[in-house]
Amino acid sequence: MGASSRPVRAPGPTRPQPTTPAGALAQAHRIAEAVDQAWHTAAASDRAEIPLSVVAALALRTPEDADERAWVATQLMDTDDGGLLGFLRATWQLYGRVRPDLFPKVAPLAAPWFTDPAPDGDLLRAVRRVVHAALRAGLHELLDAARYDVDLFGPLLSVLRTRGARVARGQYYTPPDLADLLARLGGTVPAAGELVFEPTAGTGGLLRAAAQAIRDAGGDPHTIRWVAVDLDELALAALAINMIIWDLGPRILIAHGDALSDDWQARALGERAEAIALAHDVQRAASALALLRRLDRTEGDLP
Repeated sequence: MGASSRPVRAPGPTRPQPTTPAGALAQAHRIAEAVDQAWHTAAASDRAEIPLSVVAALALRTPEDADERAWVATQLMDTDDGGLLGFLRATWQLYGRVRPDLFPKVAPLAAPWFTDPAPDGDLLRAVRRVVHAALRAGLHELLDAARYDVDLFGPLLSVLRTRGARVARGQYYTPPDLADLLARLGGTVPAAGELVFEPTAGTGGLLRAAAQAIRDAGGDPHTIRWVAVDLDELALAALAINMIIWDLGPRILIAHGDALSDDWQARALGERAEAIALAHDVQRAASALALLRRLDRTEGDLP
C-alpha cells in the first residue's frame, strides 16, 4: 500500500463502539441526546431539519477505514465555517447525483445549505456544535459496527421534537427488537422480485428489520421492491437516508401521503420520474459545458 499524503496524527480519543444490537440502540440514543443538547444549547430554534441534516451528512460520509474515520473527524471538527458549509453542500449535491430518484424526499435536509443569503455565522456555530457532539458520541463507529442493526434517525427525530409535536404527527418509534420480531412472525421472508410495502413507514424501522431478515435467510435486499408511505415529510427524509445506510438497493419508492385515501402512488411515481429526468438534463448540460471549455482551450492554443 502506498504512502498516504495525509499528515501522521496521534491516535484520537477512544470512542464507544457497540458489540450487540442492544448496545447499538443504546449508542443511537446517546448520539440523539448529545445532538439534541448541542443544538438546543447553541441555537434558539426548533428547526429539527437542521441538526437532522447535519447528522445525515455525517452518516452518509462515514469512511470504512478506522484511520480514515479518525482523519475525517479531525478535519470536520477543525474546519472553518466555509469548510463546514462546503462539506454540507457537497454531500447533498453528491446525493442528488447518485440517487436522483430519492432526492425529492431529502430536499428538506438539503435546502438549508443553499439559501440566499447563505447561512449566517450563528447558525454555523450551532452546526459545529452538532458535528462535535455527534462525532464524539461515536456516530461513525456506530455505523461502521452496526449499520444494518440500528435506525439512527428514529431516536434522533424523537428527541429533537417535543412530545406534543410527535403526537400531532402520529409519530411513534418502533424499537428494533420489536421490529425484528414482527419481520419474522410470518415464518417466510420476501423473495427476489417481491414487494415490501410499509404504509406507515416513519424512519423505516420495519423496513430495516425486513432487510435484515432477508440477509439472514441468504437473500439480497437489492432484489426487493421497497415501497414506503407516510404523512411526515421529515421522517420520510430520514428514511431516504436510511435506505442508503441500510443498502436496500435501487428499487425504492417513497411517497408522502395517506396510504388509505390519497392517490400517493401516481404522485410519487411522477415526482420520481421528473427528478430523474431533471438530473439527466443537468448532467447533459454539465457535459456540454465541459466540452465547450475544452474546445475553447484547444482553440486558444492554435497559431
